[in-house]
Amino acid sequence: MKTGEKVVFLLAGLMVLSAMVLYVLARLHVVTFWTTNDVYLFSKKSAAGYEVFEKYSCRDCHVVYGEGDYDGPDMDGEGTRRTAAWLHSYLNDPGSLVPGTAHSGKFAPTFDKISPEEKDKLVDLMMSLKALPGSPNYPKPPK
Repeated sequence: MKTGEKVVFLLAGLMVLSAMVLYVLARLHVVTFWTTNDVYLFSKKSAAGYEVFEKYSCRDCHVVYGEGDYDGPDMDGEGTRRTAAWLHSYLNDPGSLVPGTAHSGKFAPTFDKISPEEKDKLVDLMMSLKALPGSPNYPKPPK
């Protein structure tokens, strides 16, 4: 291999390695690549919803207030992306709105054990999580 080819392969390898390192650091929340531009409307209702969110360990898969795990969808901005009626429908029958959803019981728990009152509190929490234009959580227009 010629010297120029070696340099190109070395640079390409370094680029891939640095991308992998940055990905791992981002997953561990060590580095952040953007400011989210999200708005949290705190109230007693959203605080009660957050208690339900914590009670059922939703944070193990979802992010709220910029904290949690990214295995599932980021909930920040959910109050801008969805309506309260849609969220209630999803909590009552996730498969009817999102076929193949993780909340079918395969990968994530179903919502059967959550009482209607707790579901209302979760919806209050989700509706308090808003996103402004420029946020990665802001809804994208349909194509």
